[in-house]
Amino acid sequence: MKIVVTGAGVAGLISALFLARDGHEIVLLERDATPLPANPDEAFTWNRRGAPQVRHPHAFLARLRNLLRDDLPEVRQALLDAGALEVAWGDFAPDTLDDPSPLPGDEDLALFACRRTTFEWVLRRCALSTDRVELRDGVRVTGLITAPGASSPPQVIGVRTSDGDIFADLVVDAGGRHSTMKTLLAEIGVDVPEEKHDAGMVYLSRFYHLRDGETEPDKQAFNGGTLGYLGYGVFRGDNRTFSVTLAIGTEDKELRALAGPARFDAAASLLDAARPWVDPAISEPIAEAHVMAGLVNRVRNLVVDGAPIVLGFVAVGDSLICTNPLYGRGCSLGAVQARALAAAVRAHGDDLAAIALSVHAEAQEDVLPWYQASVAQDEASRQAREAGSEAETATSLIIEGLLPLTRIDAKVSRAFFRAINLLSTPNALMADIDLMARVFAYWQARESRPPVPPAGPTRAEMIAALSAV
Repeated sequence: MKIVVTGAGVAGLISALFLARDGHEIVLLERDATPLPANPDEAFTWNRRGAPQVRHPHAFLARLRNLLRDDLPEVRQALLDAGALEVAWGDFAPDTLDDPSPLPGDEDLALFACRRTTFEWVLRRCALSTDRVELRDGVRVTGLITAPGASSPPQVIGVRTSDGDIFADLVVDAGGRHSTMKTLLAEIGVDVPEEKHDAGMVYLSRFYHLRDGETEPDKQAFNGGTLGYLGYGVFRGDNRTFSVTLAIGTEDKELRALAGPARFDAAASLLDAARPWVDPAISEPIAEAHVMAGLVNRVRNLVVDGAPIVLGFVAVGDSLICTNPLYGRGCSLGAVQARALAAAVRAHGDDLAAIALSVHAEAQEDVLPWYQASVAQDEASRQAREAGSEAETATSLIIEGLLPLTRIDAKVSRAFFRAINLLSTPNALMADIDLMARVFAYWQARESRPPVPPAGPTRAEMIAALSAV
């Protein structure tokens, strides 16, 4: 088949890799003019206006790492060669863990620490290494071409672009959260049902590079938590880079002042997890403090009442189902959908209806539950912020039970790692009676333990510190 893939982000590139491996001819369209840089550091300066999230840290979770290991091993090796770090569960294990001895299945408990730009750079190099993928960058899709004559549902047979018409047997929308899919399909008479929930938060990120001769303050790929009014995380990257992310509620206008680089660094230096990393003697910034706003959880459906509403057109990644990027699930879920798309094409050939139904079914089963989990998590975070001092009670089973127990109980720690890395269903941990009995017992004994000092300042102290900058 000749297949047009719109969007050369993670979902689009992995779709192209899977489909090209099966012998299809791929035309990959990218609206940003982004010639391939020479190396990962040059890729960090890519002008990716269509994907502003590349300026923020990403979690390349175990679900994605295992997919690459099992199905695209050449990509996994290329990532390692480019400086990406493969970090296993055992690397996270603190000295306080009761039994960190390896167990069968631990080989799946590993993720990649890497900048998004480096990840895309590797994927693009791998895609372009095959003669079945043609990349046209700086090309915008302006419309869809449909088969002559009225049909229900309409059949897409190509795309109109700023560089001319391209005919194809199948069009794959991988345009991400800013995809124009709804508008394009509306122009050919297709109304796409959509459900959307505001995430209710804004996050800010800044990247740094370790100075020559300095080493990482700790070996964890991620370290973070919440102060109630502020969420935070430190993410290791490739080639001695790392980033700090701060998340606040959209309603918190006072803390929006964190967007300035000096105030961002001042705030990071007040957090126990970030302070040793952002010490000017240890590291130096390599980017401004970037803001990511307008965060939503959204699901679109191209199958309604068991029937496709369009033929010859499918969507993968954030253009179909997107979740709050703060949870780091987007790239992994996009890769899962890309593999499902290739499997559907392999199984059904030119049966466009069967392809549409198969892609939809896989997304409903494997991706939609994570969308629903993200909506629930965002609502819980909003309620915690609004509750103020009551938030401690509302979330204490997590804050004073589950999370500290992951540093003590290896069984709980593994289960938690599996949950956040998409290796189990969203409710698997909470539905495990034995695990939750352990968490509940530990939580009940919280009053007998020494109080845990706060990981950062109060909100009033934070605002006072920022005002002084």
